Amino acid sequence: MRKEVLFAVIFGIILGAIILFGIRLANKSVSNLNLNKETATPSSEPAGTLTKKSFEIDSPQNHSVLTEKVITLTGRALPNSTLAVISEVDDLLIESSPEGTFSAQLNLVGGENTLTVTTLLKDNLTESQSITVIQTNTLPE
Repeated sequence: MRKEVLFAVIFGIILGAIILFGIRLANKSVSNLNLNKETATPSSEPAGTLTKKSFEIDSPQNHSVLTEKVITLTGRALPNSTLAVISEVDDLLIESSPEGTFSAQLNLVGGENTLTVTTLLKDNLTESQSITVIQTNTLPE
């Protein structure tokens, strides 16, 4: 009986050491992966510069719940710039005013609607912003 107990204790110690080594190796791999993600995202802008958006959507707010089937999308952009507005139903090309404001009438479908506004910047770069609005027939009380 003593041999069996001795073998069980030795086998338990060896198995415990293998499990601890595996846990330590997994934790080390995860921490290295997190460090690589942080260092692997280079900034396209030089350090110390702030990126300024070329346009901003003022209305409607992101994740708004609306009962209207037709809404007016409004915002501010660079003066006299061309913007593409894409929704579930409409695809529009609009131009901002000389003051830099824009607006567009959009039809909504029942449920979730994704509205995307895109503008063309210098050097053929684009900038896009998307918002989601929900159209419903009735609002909860």
